[in-house]
Amino acid sequence: MAKPIGFGKIRGFGTPREIFGAAITQLRIDKNISQSEVAARVGCDEYYLRNIEQGKENLSFDVMYAIVVYYDMLPLSRFWAYAENLPLNGVSPANP
Repeated sequence: MAKPIGFGKIRGFGTPREIFGAAITQLRIDKNISQSEVAARVGCDEYYLRNIEQGKENLSFDVMYAIVVYYDMLPLSRFWAYAENLPLNGVSPANP
C-alpha cells in the first residue's frame, strides 16, 4: 500500500532532482505501490528511494533508468514529458 505524503508537504519542481522525485512519487501513488516494493524491484535501499522522491539524492543514470523502466515510462523523453507537465496540470504528490 502506498504511504501518503507527509502532512501537507508540497514537493518542489525547481530542480531536475525535484521534478524527477515528484514524478516518481506521483507514479507510485497512482499505482498504490509502497516505497519498499519499488526499492526492492529497482535494486536500491528504501531510504535512498525516499531521498530520491524528495529530490535530495544525486542519483546515478543506472538508478534513474531502472526506476523509469519499472514504471514502464520509456523512452526517457516520455517520462520527462510526464514529469515536466505535472505542475502544469496542477498536480503535486501532496495534492493529487
